[in-house]
Amino acid sequence: MTLALYHRTSILEARGIVERGFEDVDWDFGLRDARTGEETVVTGVWVADRQLGAGDGIEGDALIEVSLDVAAEDLKSFELEGMLWDARVWVVPAELLNARGKARILTVDPNTSWFHQAWDGDGQTPGPE
Repeated sequence: MTLALYHRTSILEARGIVERGFEDVDWDFGLRDARTGEETVVTGVWVADRQLGAGDGIEGDALIEVSLDVAAEDLKSFELEGMLWDARVWVVPAELLNARGKARILTVDPNTSWFHQAWDGDGQTPGPE
């Protein structure tokens, strides 16, 4: 099964991701450990099941689509349940995304870039979908 997941970032970072792959980042979402009450930091790459944007509190001029060859239940341990009321969000290890996924730039903000087309990293823009 292939999942379509989304990650919003800057245009420069999006191009690097498509060319070289994702890199793990430490994320502090204001989460607290349920047992200790201590702040919890998660490491990986955040992805969502829908295209998040400024209205969701997510900034970035480029939207990456990741076609990930896993079943949704295989990502259960990486899910941040209840993060958004209308979307599922995961923080997935970059190693997993790079090994089992294919990233492409789906859209960019035309107001901040001359680069308007989807790009899959091979120097070519994909044809119509």
